[in-house]
Amino acid sequence: MPPLRLCLPRAPSPRRWFGALGIMLLATPAVADLGSCRELSLRDPAAAPACYEALLAGPALVRAEAAWALGDVAAANRAFRAAVEEAPDEPHVRVRWGELYAAVGQQADAEALLLEALDLDDQHVGARLGLARLALGRFDAQAGELARKVLATEPRNAEAQLLLARLALESSDFAGADAQLAGPLEAESLVVRLEAIALAAAKDHLGGIVPSPWEGKALDLAPQYGALYETVAHFYVITRRYREAVAALERAVALDPALWSAHGALGINLLRVNRFADARRALARAHRGAPHSAEVVNTLRLLDSLEGWERLADEGLLLRIAPEESGALAGYARRLTADAVRILGERYGYRPTEPVVVELYPHHEDFAVRTSGLPGIGILGATFGEVVVMDGPSVRGVDDGFDWASVLWHELAHVITLGATGNRVSRWFSEGVSVFEEWQTGPARFALESGRPAVPLEVVEAHREERLLPIATLDEGFIRPRYRGQIAVSYVQAGLVCEFLAETHGMESLVGILAAYRDGLDTAAAVERALDLPAEELDAAFSAYLDERFGPVAPDAYREGWRQAGEAAEAQDWAAAAKAAARALAANPHVVEGGGPYVLLAEARHQLGDREAALAALLTYWQAGGRRTAPMQRLAEWLDEAGRADESLAVRRAWTLADPLPAERRAALGDRLLAAGHADEALTEYLAYESRAPHDRANVHFRIAKAYSASGARDAATRRVLQALEVAPQFEEALELLVELTAP
Repeated sequence: MPPLRLCLPRAPSPRRWFGALGIMLLATPAVADLGSCRELSLRDPAAAPACYEALLAGPALVRAEAAWALGDVAAANRAFRAAVEEAPDEPHVRVRWGELYAAVGQQADAEALLLEALDLDDQHVGARLGLARLALGRFDAQAGELARKVLATEPRNAEAQLLLARLALESSDFAGADAQLAGPLEAESLVVRLEAIALAAAKDHLGGIVPSPWEGKALDLAPQYGALYETVAHFYVITRRYREAVAALERAVALDPALWSAHGALGINLLRVNRFADARRALARAHRGAPHSAEVVNTLRLLDSLEGWERLADEGLLLRIAPEESGALAGYARRLTADAVRILGERYGYRPTEPVVVELYPHHEDFAVRTSGLPGIGILGATFGEVVVMDGPSVRGVDDGFDWASVLWHELAHVITLGATGNRVSRWFSEGVSVFEEWQTGPARFALESGRPAVPLEVVEAHREERLLPIATLDEGFIRPRYRGQIAVSYVQAGLVCEFLAETHGMESLVGILAAYRDGLDTAAAVERALDLPAEELDAAFSAYLDERFGPVAPDAYREGWRQAGEAAEAQDWAAAAKAAARALAANPHVVEGGGPYVLLAEARHQLGDREAALAALLTYWQAGGRRTAPMQRLAEWLDEAGRADESLAVRRAWTLADPLPAERRAALGDRLLAAGHADEALTEYLAYESRAPHDRANVHFRIAKAYSASGARDAATRRVLQALEVAPQFEEALELLVELTAP
């Protein structure tokens, strides 16, 4: 589902661009009139169209701005093209044209135009601020760097101050936000002052001051200023308080019914709280007013595609799954969700008060649109309170490094931590608990004696190079990363913090931190209250813990051993391969990424005739969380050959859960479960097998009948065996089962 592309014709140019707060005025009366129209649109929106219409006969740049303000995007584009032709060396024209592209969601084109402006003037403040705003939208740390560069040359630049205030609020740096807002709050420009007031009101809402006294000040200046509450809603969204965001957006559109961006945001956030019908109405209104919004168009298309989805409701659970995958996934999704809610609820002292909603998407771009309204998002799952949306196993498989069951467990842990804190938990701590619970209680949990998984070498190196963030500011690693890979490093760091706390202060420390967040404390205060320890001392203790934990890990030795093992295996020098793989594992124990040295070590030992050592290597691979297809299949077969049927069944359960779509594997697991006396589990596997439309329908019905019979459901078993006989009347085993079922 690609984003809407608004085909805006433009003058030939090597590159293209985004946008600004208000209008950067040129020294002409007509452009000054644009500023008057902008202020009028805030004070008296009904009178503004006539003001803009009077400017449509002006110079090309003024026509462009006026047409844009009136919602005629195509006319605005034509006028901007003409303005560039009239003033090809004027960077401001390209900046404003870029803003038009940004406004309709074409960020790459917007950035290209901004770069053109910088080619014309590499010190152009508007172009730098435009780049900063683009970075702001991408959650890129460069946003702050660019804004600070502007302030270095223009210390009173209100737009840069407002951008830095936004960044400070995103990091819960209220003092920093206050410092940046001081000037804009006193600005002569009504546009600047109102945005500053909106940010000040958002700060109050984040701090629990509701309603904010700034709300009244904004509405005194501009009674229909719905953007006030749109701004407040933005900060509720990034702190995952979606119900509060919905309430704020409803106030925004009530004040300004033509604020189409707020209608669109309202629709997307109504979906996040599972109000589908209300969401569709809000999105339809947004589309009528702003038909070029990619987020709105994409989300409406997605809603249309969901009409045929299975909607499976149980007590405390609602599943939405594509019909072609529902039969294969529903049983596992139900069990995982019930187990996670029970286990994690007990560990953290919280049970959801609303049904948990789980949506599994067979196409990543549909999941991305469901999450943000746009394709291209890089995450695997997202949680909105009690609503979990994520990629399903058909998007990527275990051989691509994606274990859908573990991702679902991770997201369900968010349901618990968000619910336990009224959605006030910090991002890092919620992610940390989710990562920690993947390791400790999830479906691929580590069965090693140490209970400690390997971590990526990038995390070890980040610790040793002092690139890990202090706990009080760890959220920044998720929100605005400063180096490539920092988000992934921050996920693991957060999980390690929770591991450290559980080992050194007990699980009650994690519960205590959640309680502190629920009471509105920030990270430093929450840590100090729960642990009676300042955050700085916790940082020092955690660093010492990592020194000990990472002591055996030698990244260079691991990489060299792994390289030598691969070369030796390619040359079929299995003795050398085994030794090199063992050296790699000594330098980085328990690593399973990409198969890892365990799989190669098992192959080398097998080739050398040492099946017992080969089997031990694959067992450790599985116990360390490995789930790739080939080693799991080989491990199960070797366990069968060794007469270790119980262990083989456990491996097959884990393997099939991680990769649940192959039909024959589901049937084979069902046979083994039935033989082992697990009739209910066998029935789940047989029903999943049936949903994959196998050719031998009689055999499917017969298998299901046997499972029903073994579980004591004689009527259901009889119906199924009769269905088998309808397909194959001479099916001898089915006839025997029918006699058994109908015997008095």
